[in-house]
Amino acid sequence: MRKNHNRLYYGAYRHKNEFRLPGSLMFYPTTNENLLNIKKRYPDAPEMNYLADFILQNRNNCKFRFQGRKAIFYTNKKLAQKLVTKFWEFWTGTDIVDPRFKDIDANTVGCTRLPHGKYHYQIHMKKDAQHFISDTQRRALWQFLERNVDNCLVTNMGLIDYLETKIDYCYGGYFYVTEEKYLTPIYMLAQQAIEKVIKFRKVENGSNKKTTR
Repeated sequence: MRKNHNRLYYGAYRHKNEFRLPGSLMFYPTTNENLLNIKKRYPDAPEMNYLADFILQNRNNCKFRFQGRKAIFYTNKKLAQKLVTKFWEFWTGTDIVDPRFKDIDANTVGCTRLPHGKYHYQIHMKKDAQHFISDTQRRALWQFLERNVDNCLVTNMGLIDYLETKIDYCYGGYFYVTEEKYLTPIYMLAQQAIEKVIKFRKVENGSNKKTTR
């Protein structure tokens, strides 16, 4: 699963369940072919067969990933309950998104605290940004960010070195701005070098409900 898990979790599937499953490494890669082979090789392993069937039947209705012996599933409430009921003895924790996080698109992240306490936008630069902006534009962008230091923050040292013209190549990175009004001059200076802009939406007094064993 290549999507950003946090955005996926908040934007599409509101229940995140983690399990510590023996034999979970055998589920990688999670292709249909491999899952069917697992069912053939282990006909007397009901848990493994159930998990293989679950993925085969619900692949389009959930997302999942395996990390070592840890299996993580992002689902709706109904599928989450099925997984926890079936794998109760292997269940290690559940996160549920606050119901006030809704209608979040792919480039919006719901949060209970803004990054560094105040930044609403995260601007990602392309890894080959040097091909899309001139040195003049690069210097102008850095000057703008420095002039607005109270509302703009660059935390990536590699990106700072590129913007300060200490190195000639951009290896990606991102910086923050507090308000939407700062995006317009940034776009004017470097729109072709920007990969994406992430918006953080805060819910007042919101929280994630976390349940662990």
